[in-house]
Amino acid sequence: MNEDFKKRWEKYKNGELSESEMLRVEEELEQLEEYQDMLEQEMKDEDWDLAISPEKQKAILRYGKNKSYMRISTLAVISTLIILPICTLGSYLYYGLGGHESKGNELVQTASMTVAVTNPNIQVDTEALVNKVKLFGIETQFPLKKQIGNVTKVVGNEEVEMFFDQLKSPQIHQYNQELSNEERHFVYPDGIKEKSVSKAESILKQLPDGTVTEAFLSFERAYPTKELYDQLKGYDIRVLWNAIETEGDLKDHPYAEPIGFPGKDSNRIFEIQHPAENGEEQFKAALSYMIKHNKWAETISGRKDLKLSKRLAYVEKNGVNVYGAVITGPSKEVERLIKKGPVKAAKVGEVELWNW
Repeated sequence: MNEDFKKRWEKYKNGELSESEMLRVEEELEQLEEYQDMLEQEMKDEDWDLAISPEKQKAILRYGKNKSYMRISTLAVISTLIILPICTLGSYLYYGLGGHESKGNELVQTASMTVAVTNPNIQVDTEALVNKVKLFGIETQFPLKKQIGNVTKVVGNEEVEMFFDQLKSPQIHQYNQELSNEERHFVYPDGIKEKSVSKAESILKQLPDGTVTEAFLSFERAYPTKELYDQLKGYDIRVLWNAIETEGDLKDHPYAEPIGFPGKDSNRIFEIQHPAENGEEQFKAALSYMIKHNKWAETISGRKDLKLSKRLAYVEKNGVNVYGAVITGPSKEVERLIKKGPVKAAKVGEVELWNW
């Protein structure tokens, strides 16, 4: 051991070093195996003062504290490095195990069905979704798409975050949506006495021939889907979404938020449940699936009035009857349908340049 270190050691014992100098001495002590011999030699020295001064006591305590803090910090870091990967792996297993029946896939399925059933002419693009597994949770972002004319375009995105199986309220970002949610509502036929199409007709008259239009139509009565499609055969339009009669008292609240499913001409990004089945059976299957995840469906839709079990029971008893629809087509053809077809109320949605 060199003389320089001995001098610093004496100053260390007497508390005469600065904080940084004391730390350097302590680091050297950790590396030197001989320091114990030095202490023992000093204990044998006749001049050793058995009465430890307060300064020496502080130095010894400080050294002990620093060493203890270092051990605790090292243990905490090591524990974190071990525990975090294990917990993250557990999250992957929790949300990913089970394939089609996994928790993560059930969330995606529920979100896709809920959006398709509660949002006219809006669907989730499941192929473009992004999943991010977090510690004890998962965050899913997916684009929202709609069809106008023959083109399907992105109109927004939705972010859904889950902690274990508790779903937080989603964040929805819409791009250039011209209609508010309230303006999208259909009107149940028995809820209004007079035909309400003048505003829509006025807008359509001003549109040039080279445009295609999205329109929200409410019919004179509720039709079985096949009968409605027969009524619309003579028009060059596409049926994109059907508003379904799922309650017996809609005439008392005719502007209720609709429940429905993608129409026969929709560029379906996602088959609601069983691709081999027709739209009516897929609609029932979707309601049944959503009932299993009712809280999720309510959170994703932001609606507490879903009452899915009652709606499914009503449809099972009375059949799938359409009282409104989202259609698209050449603007002048949409205008002709509103004038001559079984339309009681109409609202014009988005308009695009010709893509028919």
